[in-house]
Amino acid sequence: MSSIADQLQSAIQSPGVPPLAFGLAFVAGAGHAVTPGHGKSLAAAYLVGSRGRIRDAAWLGGSVAVMHTLSVLVIGLAWTFLSLSDVIGMADLTRWLQLAAGLLVIGTGAWLLRRQRHHHDHDHDHHHERPGILLLGASGGLTPSPAAFLVLVTGLFLGRAGFALLLVLTFGLGMAVVLFGVGLLAIGGSTVVTSGARTHALLRRAARVAPLLAAIGITLFGAGLTAVAAIQLM
Repeated sequence: MSSIADQLQSAIQSPGVPPLAFGLAFVAGAGHAVTPGHGKSLAAAYLVGSRGRIRDAAWLGGSVAVMHTLSVLVIGLAWTFLSLSDVIGMADLTRWLQLAAGLLVIGTGAWLLRRQRHHHDHDHDHHHERPGILLLGASGGLTPSPAAFLVLVTGLFLGRAGFALLLVLTFGLGMAVVLFGVGLLAIGGSTVVTSGARTHALLRRAARVAPLLAAIGITLFGAGLTAVAAIQLM
C-alpha cells in the first residue's frame, strides 16, 4: 500500500497525466477497503440486520466513498490553507474522527434495534428509510486514508489540485466497489438462510435471530470504538 501511495505522489509531481495513476488510485482505494477496520464486517452486519437489498449495498458503498472523499477534501484544504496542523496534530485529529465514527456506529446500531423491535408490528417494506445506511456510510468514510490525504495535499502544494481531487475520487470509487461486493455476499448469504428457513427449523431460528444479533453487534462495536478513541484522547 505504501508503494502505491508513493507512486501516486510521483504521478502528481510529474508534468504529464499518466492514466496509470487512476488505476493506481483505484487499486489503493480497494486495498484500503480490504484492510482490517474499514467497515466490512459492519456493512455485512447492517445488511443482514436490516434485511438489505442490492440497492442498499450500493447505497452503503457509495455513501462510504462520498464521505471519505469529503473528509479528505475538507481536512486537506484546512491543513493546507488554514494551518490546521498548527492547531492539532494528525494523530489527535484521527482519534477525534474515530470517536465521531464510533458514535455514528452506535447510532446505527440503536436505529437497527429500534427497527427490529417494531418489525413484528410493521411488516410492510421499510427499505425506503435509509438513515442507518447514511449513518454507517458516514462512519466508514469519516477517517481519511493517509495515502489519499497525502495525494491531495501534494497536489494542492504543486498547483495540481484538480488532478489530485480526481485521484481521490477514484480512490473512493475503489473503496465503494469493494464494500459493494461485500454487501452482495452478505445479502446472498442472508437470502440462502432465509430460503432454507422454509424447510429447516434450525435455519428458521437463525433467520429470526440474525437481524437482532447483527443490531446488537453493531451497537457493541460502536461502543468499543468510542471507548478506545476516548481513552486515547485522555
